[in-house]
Amino acid sequence: MTYGEYHYAVKYDMRLVNGEWVVSKPNISIPNKMSKEEASIYYNKKFKAYWEANPPKKS
Repeated sequence: MTYGEYHYAVKYDMRLVNGEWVVSKPNISIPNKMSKEEASIYYNKKFKAYWEANPPKKS
């Protein structure tokens, strides 16, 4: 999980309970920010795995 994915998960898990915002943080430490090169490699692998698991449907 990247730094951005962590904060995205936290932000979209927020909910209002009795007038207070409640967040369930993931049970991991906050990841360090990646360099552009590291992020490029990470997302290329992630998207490749996604597209291999979910190939586009042929018309």
